[in-house]
Amino acid sequence: MNETTLRRLWIAAIVALVTVIVYSSLSPQPVVSSETLSDKTAHFLAYLSLALLGSGIASPAMLWRTMLRCFLLGATMEAAQELLTDHRVADVADLAANAAGIGMAWLIAGQGRAGWGLRAAAWLSERRLS
Repeated sequence: MNETTLRRLWIAAIVALVTVIVYSSLSPQPVVSSETLSDKTAHFLAYLSLALLGSGIASPAMLWRTMLRCFLLGATMEAAQELLTDHRVADVADLAANAAGIGMAWLIAGQGRAGWGLRAAAWLSERRLS
């Protein structure tokens, strides 16, 4: 699999996760029951996952952009809950949980780990060729 194909698949996975986050943020019923997972933990894990997935194809120099995009999605979803629904309200604590997940991902992906997905694919390709 070449890098262009991998990037397209990776972006498709990111779009799928964003779709799940948007649906979860705006749907009338919570997607994950509060007995299974606390609301703040769900926010943390969703945005941690999104930011880590995004960091897989981000260059180290552009990692900040990926993290900013994740944060802006979370802020937009909180605003949308307040402005576009009558069953959800914006919650600063939710935004803080999102930011904590993004911050954790930034700590993990920083220090030269950004672009890990592309490096893993290159390594797998080398292994397959040998």
